[in-house]
Amino acid sequence: MPGSNRKVRAASPGCQRKWEVPAQVGAARPVGPPGNSRTATPQTAGAAAMMMGKDAMARSVRVQPGALGNDGGLDLDSRKRRVVRRGAIGNAASPATQAALADGGTIQRVAKGRHLVTQGDAATALAMLSLGRVRLVRGMSDGRSLSLGYRGAGDVLGEAALGGVTAHRESAIATEDVEALIVPLTTVRNLMASDANFAAAIVTTLVERHTDTEERLASMLFRNVEARLCEFLLKAATRWGIPDPRGVLISAPFTHQEMASMIGSTRETVTLTLGDLRRKGVIEIDRRRIVVLDRDALKGRI
Repeated sequence: MPGSNRKVRAASPGCQRKWEVPAQVGAARPVGPPGNSRTATPQTAGAAAMMMGKDAMARSVRVQPGALGNDGGLDLDSRKRRVVRRGAIGNAASPATQAALADGGTIQRVAKGRHLVTQGDAATALAMLSLGRVRLVRGMSDGRSLSLGYRGAGDVLGEAALGGVTAHRESAIATEDVEALIVPLTTVRNLMASDANFAAAIVTTLVERHTDTEERLASMLFRNVEARLCEFLLKAATRWGIPDPRGVLISAPFTHQEMASMIGSTRETVTLTLGDLRRKGVIEIDRRRIVVLDRDALKGRI
């Protein structure tokens, strides 16, 4: 301004640093050598991130050695081998097959709310989950979505591709931060041909998934909402339950809407039914998590 004695200093070259938005964190950080002629601020980096499409933001993050965080000092190869042994399929495999799965796989991480698998994408790999939980959702032609279930640590995704499916028929959306080992289908098929126990474990998984689908269909057709909700809680307690002095704590924090989508009901009805079960001493709700106090009472309502 005229008459002002204040001088405006030019920004030094060392301050001119560009910013990027890490795909996993979503917060801007400076990268690149000082003196880069292209400059931006954290605010403009945030605006750039806002312009990215949902599909771009949803992509999983390929984890490189040294980027896995604190895991007891395990190196990447040891980390991958531990992922393989996390579930029934990996445990059924021979040591050589386990090593081949780890060597051929890539660790990936996705943040809560993003896609590990996207419906319609080419099915080219098997995902072995090691941390977190994903919700399987299938988009319908009329714009509605159908909740198909959940997968967690020790489970696999994409096994349908082993039967010839070329594209994913549903999306897997992280309900919490997720880590998985992504193994190419060609590697899995070759190992199935050479390891009978490994192949049998995969076939068993396929049969179990088919049986679960049939049971859910029968439940939708012949049971009322309370019976379907009690059945859901029993299965959740078996899959996600941990011992608790009061009974069994379902560690996965299912929302009322998630439960409603799974049993073909509404959020309001689920809320009322859960309240009734709580008043009768069958369950207890502890900070968004459900404690099953009386499993026999749940079974009696199915």
